[in-house]
Amino acid sequence: MPPTPLAPGDLARLAPPIAAAYFLDVDGTLLEIKPRPEDVAADEDLRALLVELSVAADGALGLVSGRKIEDLDRIFAPLIFPAVGLHGAEIRFSGGARITPSEEGVMDGVRPPLMNFLAARPQLRLEDKGAALAVHFRQCPELGGEVLEFLSKLAGANGLAVQPGKMVAELKDARHDKGRGIAGMLARPPCAGRKPVFIGDDLTDESGFSFVNAQGGISVRAGAAGVPTHAQYFLRDPAEVRAELRRLLTGI
Repeated sequence: MPPTPLAPGDLARLAPPIAAAYFLDVDGTLLEIKPRPEDVAADEDLRALLVELSVAADGALGLVSGRKIEDLDRIFAPLIFPAVGLHGAEIRFSGGARITPSEEGVMDGVRPPLMNFLAARPQLRLEDKGAALAVHFRQCPELGGEVLEFLSKLAGANGLAVQPGKMVAELKDARHDKGRGIAGMLARPPCAGRKPVFIGDDLTDESGFSFVNAQGGISVRAGAAGVPTHAQYFLRDPAEVRAELRRLLTGI
């Protein structure tokens, strides 16, 4: 079933801050995607909005991303939020307790062949996250199929998984995804016992939508209508996402 448009004020009605835990993707959801991931940074209005919403929800708010948590800290500096990073491979809970990738060298065996592949295709861009490797082809979308085919073979031979995204494909540990990351945060205070809300925008977020749906929560995809998704609702873009989050505080 296609997602339903989320009308202004619907989120406050379905999942008010007093009873909900909010899990928010960053790139493409809270902030527009940029050609270079390192150029993404939160503006003052967004930082203030997230602080206010976290207070209203008694701290039950977390960021959920394929980025490393330390990169999320750069984007939202000087603020530090609970977060799921690397598609669930790392989690920082409220209070600072952390789960970190258990095998730092999991990508060591695939780096040499991947570097050879990239050397022959200088239009591609590697984002090395340590426990995950992302190949960006936003500057050369015609190479997307070739990238996915190569990474799929590399993953299959090394017990890894490929996570496609918007103009990017990523090698990651097959045991981790955003749904499992959200589950970890939802199991602990201050999120435990609250209705989960997950807002994302990409294929990487589908596992989060599915998990939240199974928990009786609210899943929202940011993006154009008509895209296949497990999300129950949709908003058009980060501007609409922010506006709906603001309505959680104002009711307007």
